[in-house]
Amino acid sequence: MVEFRGRRPGSGDGEEAVFSLEEDTGEQARLELPPFRVRRYRRLPGRHPVMVQEAVGPEAERRMRRHFELFGSLADFHGPHLPRQLAHVLAYDDSERPHRMLLDCRGVPLSGFETPDVLHGPRLRGVVQDLFEAVAGLHEPRLVHGRISPEHLWWDEAEGLQLAGLDGAVYATEPLPDRPATEWDAPGFRPGLPASADQDVLSAALVAFWMATGETLPRGSSREHLHAVLDQGHEEWLQELLRAAFPLGSAVSPPARELVRRLVDGAAPNGLFERPLAEQAKRRETLAREEFRALRARQRTGAGSLRANGYAPPAVQPPGWWRRMGRRLRIVTDRPLPALGPVECPMCLRALNWDTAERVVLDASGGMLPEADLPTHSDAERDAQLARTYVVCPGNDDVPQHELPYRYPLFGTEPVRIGLVGASSTGKSHLLAAMIDQARKSTVMARYGLRVEALDPQRYHLYLNEVVAPFIDGRQELVATADRPELRYSTGLVVTDEHSGRSHSVVFFDVAGGRLERPGRESDFLNRLSALLCVVDPSRVHGLTSQGGTTGRDPAFEHVRQRLRQQQANPALPFLPVPCALVVTKSDLLRFRGYREIDGWLHEKPPAEADLSTVERESEDVYAFLGARGGGDWLQLAGECQGSTLHLASATGTGPRAQTDQAAARRFDEALFRQHRVLRPLLALLAMKGVMTGPAADALLLGRGPGT
Repeated sequence: MVEFRGRRPGSGDGEEAVFSLEEDTGEQARLELPPFRVRRYRRLPGRHPVMVQEAVGPEAERRMRRHFELFGSLADFHGPHLPRQLAHVLAYDDSERPHRMLLDCRGVPLSGFETPDVLHGPRLRGVVQDLFEAVAGLHEPRLVHGRISPEHLWWDEAEGLQLAGLDGAVYATEPLPDRPATEWDAPGFRPGLPASADQDVLSAALVAFWMATGETLPRGSSREHLHAVLDQGHEEWLQELLRAAFPLGSAVSPPARELVRRLVDGAAPNGLFERPLAEQAKRRETLAREEFRALRARQRTGAGSLRANGYAPPAVQPPGWWRRMGRRLRIVTDRPLPALGPVECPMCLRALNWDTAERVVLDASGGMLPEADLPTHSDAERDAQLARTYVVCPGNDDVPQHELPYRYPLFGTEPVRIGLVGASSTGKSHLLAAMIDQARKSTVMARYGLRVEALDPQRYHLYLNEVVAPFIDGRQELVATADRPELRYSTGLVVTDEHSGRSHSVVFFDVAGGRLERPGRESDFLNRLSALLCVVDPSRVHGLTSQGGTTGRDPAFEHVRQRLRQQQANPALPFLPVPCALVVTKSDLLRFRGYREIDGWLHEKPPAEADLSTVERESEDVYAFLGARGGGDWLQLAGECQGSTLHLASATGTGPRAQTDQAAARRFDEALFRQHRVLRPLLALLAMKGVMTGPAADALLLGRGPGT
């Protein structure tokens, strides 16, 4: 239990009040709404939901103080009849930083909705009525909000709608504050105009139109344009409301209270306005599903199938008998090592003569000693030393000298080079760390007949200690991958398939997003990637997680696609000869947003994610989700690969929290931190590369059959 001490608003300003609170650890218990942070609590006794808003910086403090003062005026005017549709300020504390305000406000902000479909049904007209009740409650003491938008509206299924954000409000006839115009502003808005009640009414009407249709009108649309849009067919009550709010032939709108009466007494909604998706979004989803099925049909033909062709970039030298037998031989000091010949370095693409290249051994401190200086006296000692032996690659002008584990080419199979593709801060490093942790700890790999061990034990354990342990065990946010001249794969595994009896070296490249976008020799390793793990951050796609987001291609996706097309494209095949697993990571951000296509995957129980027979259905749903909701540009690379699967995953289950010590790394909330669906993309890639075989791989590749 915590206590909140602060001043009450209204005429009793200065009287201290104390509230007993219990922290809420549920979904969205903490929100970042710049320049404020919001923390959810339960008020004791009774466990009534409330929020604590914290100011971040002097400007946020000024706005918070303004909100408190204006709400005090509202409280004085309305007394005990203060409308519930206005978010009530209970207390304000500016005795120390950060300044805080306790609000009787609940639910989720509408700015987090990509679509308002969750509001549809019989409750929709009541939500719109709540909006105009709040506006009417402001106007009675002559206050004008001046900037009503989804950012200032909170919705709770049980309590309805509440209006907040009074820090920008002014009294009627005062000039409107200086701010950019938005799609929610009344026609003709400009800073400096005298504030009037009309501006709030028109702004609220535009928000009501978005609530009902999921669409917005172009900024500054005329009244005539709005009436023309309504003529295309909308619910009667909505048409009546908007035609009244935007009367033709008059520059004056009716008071908000009059519109409330129209909502109470007007025509009943036709069919309760139950539309699970806006019609336009539904059409886009249908087209995206058709596009996915056409892509799958092409990928499964003889010309495109991974299984039918087995096409891969040619090895520098075909595997010899020594590679097939290498793991069965006991290598002793009086028998020379088998001749290996040239091996391609996965980092700089230099062809190394594995027999004559310089070899070194890592000591306990990480230093390198020439292998020749460390004689061995038994086969057991030599075998143990080989696990610590590296072949030195001199690199080139752009890639400094580096080392490769001696075991890298020893398994009689072409090593698999997996590249993580995505711009900086998309979550690549978190996803890879979660994958490696799950691969070594969960029973899912064994369920499919896979054994996993370290390719490079010493550096693998360094990766576990420096990356995986702080992230998984310490719940610590990983720092962005540095863009360094040095190039190393992040970690390496040896994956053995019990069905085929074969082992593969599997290395993962997780490099800075900026490096993926550069054309020089430093990123030549991209030319020879054999599998792609493409990461899509949904917060970068406009509208998926908020009204913000970016649009257009991820430059890392585009550059990797161009590299592979230039270096690996085969004129006889329509696809790039690499498989791709595209992962919409941070998928916890997509929960509770009414995305019907993917909701089932986000809420399924953990054991279900190991059923690979559902990967094809998930792939279609994710393709339709991105294709219909503004993420189509992220699909291009997956659509050009010889095999592709699409997934939803979350490496953290929640966002990081700021620490009291600003210099300290941010951490993830213990109650919400979890890894969700992170192994499915890896298993899909292993199946498409032939590393994993057996019934589960067949089911995944064919998109049918049992998952085990």
